[in-house]
Parts: sequence; structure tokens; C-alpha cells
Amino acid sequence: AKGVSIIKNPLISGDVEVTIDVLKSLGHRISRVSEDTYMVKSNLGTIKTIKSILDCKNSGTSIRIFCALAMLIDGGLSFSGEFLKRKRPIIPLLNALESIGGSYDLSDDILTVKRKGKKCSAIELPGNISSQFVSALLMMCPLLICKKTNSITIKITSPITSYPYVKITLEVLKSFGINIQESIDNKRVGKYIITCGQNYRAQTYEIPGDFSSASFIIVAAVLSPEDSKVIINNLNFDKPQGDQRLIEILKRMGAKIEVFRDKNSISVIGNLSTYPLTGIAIDIKDTPDLFPILSIVGAFASGKTELYNASSIRGKESDRILIVARELNKMGVKVKEEEDKLTIYHCGQLKGVDINHEHDHRV
Repeated sequence: AKGVSIIKNPLISGDVEVTIDVLKSLGHRISRVSEDTYMVKSNLGTIKTIKSILDCKNSGTSIRIFCALAMLIDGGLSFSGEFLKRKRPIIPLLNALESIGGSYDLSDDILTVKRKGKKCSAIELPGNISSQFVSALLMMCPLLICKKTNSITIKITSPITSYPYVKITLEVLKSFGINIQESIDNKRVGKYIITCGQNYRAQTYEIPGDFSSASFIIVAAVLSPEDSKVIINNLNFDKPQGDQRLIEILKRMGAKIEVFRDKNSISVIGNLSTYPLTGIAIDIKDTPDLFPILSIVGAFASGKTELYNASSIRGKESDRILIVARELNKMGVKVKEEEDKLTIYHCGQLKGVDINHEHDHRV
């Protein structure tokens, strides 16, 4: 967006830090103006050829978004990082960029993306690998200039995984003045029609409290062995955050949680003896970030807890099914690992161990 935008309440760590560092390398000015407020002054329109290689570390969000945005920069962009060394999924996005004039060169540790032509054919993209492929294109395509058409169509050829994150992308883009027509059916297949040559509108944007981060506090209270009460504020239930489903899941399992939508808050009443948990089957296709913490919950719930439709998380910062199964087993928890599923059985007593998280921030 041209001009100055104000971002309130951002979580500055991990992927966000990587994204900020790359943006600064591209000449954008990002500064902290108060404890919870950042100012972003865009360099849009004056970005020159970038010769340096941009290190996106193991941030899938960062490298996928910037791969798409490389189409807008003369000479494109080159990337490095742990993401490439781990061979995490990105080829479907790169193939999609070829439909709109993109080209790429990919080795074991360097990826270069640039736009060589101005063709704007319809894009076909699988949705079942990563929702970030979709979000990256939704962010970039409105800025694209095409020769023979004033719009681009993105055809989603398989059901979108983690769909709530695409809804978040659309909500943010709309608030910044971007118009996108969505036509997605109940199976999460369909298309997006995007008008080319749009302009982002600078503004003040307040980021709502993150249910993914709050999930650890919520679960800690639920698993408390003694009477406890934890109140969590700044949780906006009207925003399309998929991970707010954690509250419904835990209540189904037997947890005592009160929701105050008018106050954007919840109250968690803890005492595992008074409010024991019962294992259930949980579809996490739309909420993959809840997989690790729900695996812990499963160890404390009677019977068994099944987390299914989880295959996409094998391509995250780590193979999360494998790592969670391995580390829980070390702690004395019986688990059954399958390709897209993990079954966790109740454990009477967990034992302390050294956890090998393999640098995965969700683990």
C-alpha cells in the first residue's frame, strides 16, 4: 500500500520476524512506535533489482508469499533458507506462477523467481497441500498487469486445507481495499476471480488476539489438577480464525469453559478431577496448528483421542505427526501413527524427558 500504514497488536516473532527482515531488505521502512504498534512506510513503485539472496529460514509463510511478490519486482528475487533444505512443498505454487508469465530456478538451497512475460492464463492450483499457495496468489494477483485481460482466475482443483486461513487473507485484503470474487463450494473447490491493477489502501489495522497462541494457556488451565480460573481477553469471535474451534472441541471432551462474546473473552475453569476429559475423534483439516496441543490433551483424556485428516502437517516446519508421536512415546504415552492420523491413548502418568522439537515453533 502506498503511504503509511499502522499495524496494532502484532505478534513479532518467528515467521513475522522473517517477513519483516525481508521487507526491510526490499527497502520498506518498518518501525516500532509504541509497545504494541508498528508503522509501515511502503517502498512500492521504487523497488530496484535486488541482487542479494533473501534468507527466509524455515518460514513457509514468508517464502511462499515472497515467491509470488517476486513477480512484481524487476529481475525477480532469490531465496535461501532451511525451508528449501528440508524440501518443503512449494512446486505447485511455482507451477501456478508459470501460468502468469513466471519462471523459476530451484536448486537444493537457492530458489529464484521472476516474471518474464505478461501472459495471464487461468491458474490451476491444488488446495490440499497448503493454503499458503492460495493466500500468496490472492495477495499478489490484484497488483499484476496483464496484456489481454483485466482479470485473473484461480481455479482450485482439490479441496483447500486450512481454509479458515484463506478466509483471514480475504478479510485482511478487503480491509486494505482489495476486491476478490470467491466462488468455493462446500467441498472447498471452486475459483477466485481477481481484477488486475488494483491498489492497496494504506490504513490502520488492528490484529485480533491469536487463538493459536491462546490455545496453550487454555489447555494449561483445563489440565490443572487443582481448582483454578483463567480469564483470557482480546479474543474476537467474529474474525475467521479457525483455531477458535478449540473451545468447542474441549467442551465436547468435558472441559468447563464460558464464552463472553460481547466482551471478547473466555473463562476457563480448571480441575481435571472435577471436569475430567473424554477422548473423541477430531478432524483437524482446517485447524492443523492445534494438532500438537490436542495431542497433549489426548494423553490426559480417558479412552483414546483420534486426530485425523492431518496429512498436510507432515510438510510443516517438521513432520509434526512423526515428531509428536515420537516425543509422546518417550514420555510414556501410547500412540498409533498413521499417514494422516494420530491416535493418542490415555496415560496415567507422564514422565519427564528431553524433547527434540527439531526447531518447530509449534512443538
